[in-house]
Amino acid sequence: MFEDAPISSAPGPSPIRGLGAAANLIVYMRNPVKNAGRIFARYGNIASLVRAPIHVASPGPGWGKGPAGTAKGAGVVLVTGADNNREILTQHDRFHMIALPGRLRPVTPPTSREKPIMRMMTGLFQVNGDEHRRHRRLLMPAFHKSRIDGYQAEMARITEEIVSRYRNGETRDVHADMTELTLRVATQTLFGADQGERGTQLARMMQEWLLTMFNPVMMFLRFDVPGTPYRKFLDLTAAIDRETAAIVRDKRVSVQKNGGGSDMLSMLLAAQDDDGTGFDEDDLIGHTGVIFAAGHETSTNALAWTLFLLSQHPHVLRDLEDELAGVLRGGAPSVEDLGKLPLLDAVVKESMRVLPPVPMHPRIVAEDCELGGHSLPAGSELFISIYHMHHDPAVFSEPEAFDPRRWETIKPSVYEYNPFSAGPRMCIGASFAIMEIKTALAILLQRHRLELPARALVDPRVAITMAPAGGLPMLVRGRGHSTRAPGGVRGRVREMVRLGN
Repeated sequence: MFEDAPISSAPGPSPIRGLGAAANLIVYMRNPVKNAGRIFARYGNIASLVRAPIHVASPGPGWGKGPAGTAKGAGVVLVTGADNNREILTQHDRFHMIALPGRLRPVTPPTSREKPIMRMMTGLFQVNGDEHRRHRRLLMPAFHKSRIDGYQAEMARITEEIVSRYRNGETRDVHADMTELTLRVATQTLFGADQGERGTQLARMMQEWLLTMFNPVMMFLRFDVPGTPYRKFLDLTAAIDRETAAIVRDKRVSVQKNGGGSDMLSMLLAAQDDDGTGFDEDDLIGHTGVIFAAGHETSTNALAWTLFLLSQHPHVLRDLEDELAGVLRGGAPSVEDLGKLPLLDAVVKESMRVLPPVPMHPRIVAEDCELGGHSLPAGSELFISIYHMHHDPAVFSEPEAFDPRRWETIKPSVYEYNPFSAGPRMCIGASFAIMEIKTALAILLQRHRLELPARALVDPRVAITMAPAGGLPMLVRGRGHSTRAPGGVRGRVREMVRLGN
């Protein structure tokens, strides 16, 4: 099936003897950030992780051809470097975005069980060219600055409510708390109501779906039989699709009866082109899923990693507490207040540089082309490593050091520092996320100090996003407690950031 498929000319590791090229991908996925670093160090900033297509066993039709008629899965290429970023992120007609299911999406008519994959987590990820420009134009009013600013008071209210539960001396899973916070903000701003358990359940299914999608067995065995990861993937996809569709339909009925509100979903339902056309149901479900997932997952991880880094750098924490006290005097910040907190801004930037919540951005080559002197056939999957760009010593001195003060003297380009991507496809919700992160930190850090227990295990888990595996338990301390960092943090996080213990 794949004998005549073109392959990338970029160098990379040879297939593992007896296991084939796809085994490289399985090894890589055990620790994507570390393994990508090894590959870049040996082969350069453009490296073929898998040069040939991956053979996949599947009983269904829909697994044959990719873009421009090339074999689906025409290789996997890792990319880093500002020049490569600029070329890929500005030439989006040559380098397409792909829906999160990626190679798991059927291309020929899907089976009834596969149909939900076609609109699952699509949104702006799935459309390209003129269609992308149309969708983004229709979405922009929901993300206008005045709209985003209008959500800030609700962000502060929800944060205050969650933080009020903290008790001195208790241990809390900070990642779980930040997940609840961002989930409630996401459901309130997207759906127009705090969906509570409904939103939590939907988010849990989405997180499990992402982890299942990255199960290495899925690369080889896609059989819809009990006990297989593919069966679990299809079941989760169908459940998420049903719930998202129900939310969209409920909102449509509500808007028809009561008129639209200021929430994002009401605005998406009302969005129209000059000719009166708007989003169809598939579009709405795709956009809703992506906005909901991205609207909490990225912010959750950014908040958790920032709190972790501050716990390990007490001098930065003390300086930030002083800044917050001087400007806010114990109160919740307003939109205007957030612009008067330069150290908070630098802390957030530095946290997202050192431990980016989305360490890799995917693209697919839409047509045969060259990148950095290497030929890439259409259908090649690219993974742009934001993490390794953010740790390039030529741009960021001592890149493994957490040093917010560096932002007083540096001004990297958007292709050197881009936690939300860059170019025409920069994350449409970037300003929303930054406002949410700053608001939550400004309130929490005025109420409590959070301390990582001694000998804590912190292992980043990478599956599109990067989160602390198993959560992030931290001790709640009073404001007068010593800010000395505990000793002996264990885990793979030590490969990513320099810690003084």
